[in-house]
Formats: sequence, structure tokens, C-alpha cells
Amino acid sequence: MSTVITVPAPVPARIEPPQGEAEGSDTLATTLYATAARFEEFADRCTEMPTLGEWAGIAYRSYVEASSRAATEHAAMARTVRRVARGVTSFADTLRDLVREHDDLVGRKLILDARRGQLLSDINAATEATPAEVIELQGRATDLARDYDDLVADDAALRRRVRENETLLRQVFEAADTLGESTADDGGVPPLAAAALQRSGAPGSGASPRQVHDWWAGLSEAEREAVITAYPERIGQGDGLPASARDDANRVLLDDDLARLGAKEDDDTLSPLERRALENARRTNDALASADAYTDPLEPTSHPGGVLWLYDPTAFDGDGRVAVGVGDLDTAADVAIMTPGINTDMTGVGGYTENMINLYEATRFSGDGSSVATLFWLGYDAPDGPTDLATLTEGRAEDGGHRLADAIDGLRASRPDDPAHLTAIGHSYGSTTAAYATEHNSAVDDVVLVGSPGAGPADDAGDLGRGSGHVYVGRDSTDFVATLGDEGWVGKFGIGLGTDPSSEDFDATRFEAENVDRSWHLNTGSGHGSYFNSDTESLYNMGRVVDGHGGDVNVAEQSYDPWYAGPVDPEDDRQPTANTDGRSNTTGRER
Repeated sequence: MSTVITVPAPVPARIEPPQGEAEGSDTLATTLYATAARFEEFADRCTEMPTLGEWAGIAYRSYVEASSRAATEHAAMARTVRRVARGVTSFADTLRDLVREHDDLVGRKLILDARRGQLLSDINAATEATPAEVIELQGRATDLARDYDDLVADDAALRRRVRENETLLRQVFEAADTLGESTADDGGVPPLAAAALQRSGAPGSGASPRQVHDWWAGLSEAEREAVITAYPERIGQGDGLPASARDDANRVLLDDDLARLGAKEDDDTLSPLERRALENARRTNDALASADAYTDPLEPTSHPGGVLWLYDPTAFDGDGRVAVGVGDLDTAADVAIMTPGINTDMTGVGGYTENMINLYEATRFSGDGSSVATLFWLGYDAPDGPTDLATLTEGRAEDGGHRLADAIDGLRASRPDDPAHLTAIGHSYGSTTAAYATEHNSAVDDVVLVGSPGAGPADDAGDLGRGSGHVYVGRDSTDFVATLGDEGWVGKFGIGLGTDPSSEDFDATRFEAENVDRSWHLNTGSGHGSYFNSDTESLYNMGRVVDGHGGDVNVAEQSYDPWYAGPVDPEDDRQPTANTDGRSNTTGRER
């Protein structure tokens, strides 16, 4: 008795590639951004020249009216052309994703076709197959049929997304193809995006991060692409939205600034604020390139990827707001968000992104194998330096703490069903900011303060995060800034920003954070600025906390303040270590 084994057909016959070239679309977008710059320049010129010497009378009044009308119309045209250019940028970015998906599908089909060929060969060779062999062959045929069905479904989804991407681009152009539309407030906004933003819970409407999350979850894929294209500012700053969506939107804004402001630079028409914004954009672009190129040290073929979680280059009079991450913030098991201190603006984004690469690397090297994401967050107006009077007060830290708490809530709300182990890290003045953000805030699992001039509102570690068992402190004994916090009986004379978190009075877990190249005297250089350097005690111990193993840090003795003398740091006579187990190095960097 023969047995019939049905071998599935090799479907689909051909996986069609998406049409178009992303590079050509990028070129078109750059041209459109430059065109928008020209409209802006003309509008600015009309606004700046309302008077011409002693000219007066009816002709002069007509000139003023025409000049004002031209300024308004050209400014509106500039906004519309920028929206269209952003639509082209989004189309190109999505097209790249679709091409990658197509290539993956082609690779899957090649594997399935090879499996099918081998199955046919094995069936033809099994002239006297045993019942067990027949069952095995039938199982392979069933599995192959299921995998072909999945391939067909994924191919159909790809073709649908290709159509949606092309349709969205057409709608962007159609929404600005008349003079009236080009000068309208919503010129270039496709109807799909406008309708989606009117739904309850949309970002910018006053909705909570959880409501914003639910709003996004209720959108179709096409609607998501549409709102990213039309409203990148809102999506890029939408607390509660997935990090991937914010990254897509903020990269559209970044491309806009690089091309449009670059064109105005060529014409020498940049305002001082625009010049700072362009510098901020270029520094951010370089930082992202570094993060995107980084390779996971434990998986040489894996790029964790960079994330532009926040981008606002004109905020705070050009100091800017920015947050750059390394790793997948939407799925990582362990997430860290780090806040810097004084004298930090967007021009420093490259160095802080390198710090996040170092922290990612140290966490992976010394961790338990779990996935990791690290985020540098500069979302507040940090004091400009030691001469800035704001440095001596907690006002900026308190305001920044509220903003940081919102960012933490946004991270949490974006993953309500898959919470990460979340660590908040603050350095220098940023530690005071982090203390304000995490005061009685159980949304963070662990808190780390390094190089701290004081813990702000917290009298002791129990006031932060989930309590004293989850608060960690790193202090290099030569770090002058870390000596400023109030401590013991001398505390009443302190000039710092609250209690010294490394002290016995604060009662946090202090970890070893000495630099092997430490100076013999207190300083604000290497002693204060090396906490995130590769192969340091501090970086290793922070990696253990970020990985969720704070109980395994190398504990250091707390500082104390005896009644008969000034504050004492027991770490100042300990020999620092360099070869700590799990230490990181430059493996995985692309230079």
C-alpha cells in the first residue's frame, strides 16, 4: 500500500521588489529643503526691510502692504515645502526598510525552496520507507507548507506596505499642488494624518503618556507613517510612544535641519539661533552615526543601533534638548537613562553618546546576557558652568527633575506590558536633577549618583526610587565636586546641593570608583570626568547595577565626618584596580 505525501508548491513564484530608489528620493528631499530655505530667506528679507529712507505716501503704503503680504505668503510656502520634503524623507526611510524586508523574504524563499528540493529527493529515494520514515517525511512536508504560507502572508504584507508608502507620498504632494493649499496652514498634510491627530490621546493634546500609548496602538501602520511624516515634532517628543517611532520622527527633523539650514549657511543668511541649531544638528548627526556603527562586543555581527529619542536644537536659546540611546529601548530587558550636569549643551552630544556606548559595553561584558539599552538625556536647561549662578542653586535641578520624571514616565508608558529593569543615573549637577526626578518615585528600579555635589531634596537614600537598597553612589576621592555636599556636623557650612550621597548620613550603597590615573589632589578634571571611561571601577560597577545585579558591586566604605576633624574619605588611600572582572575595552568599535 502506497502513501501519498503532498509536497507544497514553491510559492510565491517571485517576490517583487519595491519600486524606486531611496537615494534619489533623498536627493529630491534635499532640493526641497533648500527650496524651503529660499522661501524663508525671502520672507525674512521682506520682514526686515519695511522702510526705505524717507519714502512716504500712497506708493510707500502700497509697498509696505505688498511686502507684508509677500512675507506671509513666502513663510507659508516655506512651511508647506518643508512638509513635502519631510514626506519625501519619510518615504525614502520607509523604502529602505521595505527593501531590507524584501531581501529577507528572498533569502527565506531560497532556504524554503532548497528544503523542498531536498524533501522531494528524499521522498523519491525512500522506495521502501518504514512507517516511522513516512511520518517523518509527512511532518517535513507539513512544516514546509506552513512556512510557505507564512512567506506568502509576509509577502502580501510587504506589498501592502509598499502601496501604502507610495500612496502616502502621493497624498503629501496632492495636499500642496495648488496655490491655496501651498499657502494654507495645513498645506502638505495628508488627510490620513490630520484625521489621526484628531483622535483622543494624540500627543500634544494634553493626554497622559499612557493615553498617548493607547492612541498609537489604535493606529494602522499607514496612519502611523502618515503622522510621523506630517507631525514629526509631536511624534518625536511624544512621551508614551515607542522609541522607534520617536527615532523615525526625530531623524526626519534632523534631515530637515541639516539640509535646510545648510542651504541658508551657503547663502550666509543664518541667524545666530539658526547657526547654533545647525551646529547642534551636525553634532547630533555625528553622534548618531557613531551609535549606529557600534557593534555589540558579545555579538560581532550585531549592531544595537542608535536611537534619537529627543531632538530640539533651538531649545533654551540654542543650548538645545537631545537624548541619544544605544540599543533597543522598546525591547531591552535592562534600560539606563543618564542625566549630565553643568556646562552641558547639545554640542557635547558626541561625548555623552560615547559614554553610553561605554556603559552599554560594560553592562554586556559583566552582565548575565540580557539585552541592554542606554540613553543619554539632556532634556533640561543645565547651568552653563561654575560662573553661572544657577550652578549654586537647585532651581534648574528641580525643574529638570520634573522633566526627567516625565521622560521616565514616558519610557514606562511605552512598554506597559513588557517593563524593563530601569536605572536612573545622574552625574554631577545631573545627580541632583536625578534625585529630584526619583524622589519617592518607584517608576525607577535603581538610582545611581556619581560625582554628586548633593542629593537635592533627599535627606537619605530611602527617599529615592524604591528605597535605600536600590540607591548606589560612585565617588572618586579626588573629585572636588563630590566634596561639596553637606556632610555631618560640617554640613551646616556646606555650599553643595544637599546631603553628600556618599556619606554615612545618606546611607546609600557606595561602590568603588577610583581612577587608576587619579591625581594626588582634588580636582574637577580627571577626578570628576572619568566615571564613564572604559575599564574603570566606576563603569564596571554601574554596569552591574544597570544589569540588575547591584548586590554584586564592589562596595566602598562611606565617607564620614568625625566631630574632631573635617570629612574623611576612606577611599583616598586605597590602590585603585584596573583589571576588574568583566571590564570593557574597545572591542566592537568601528574606527
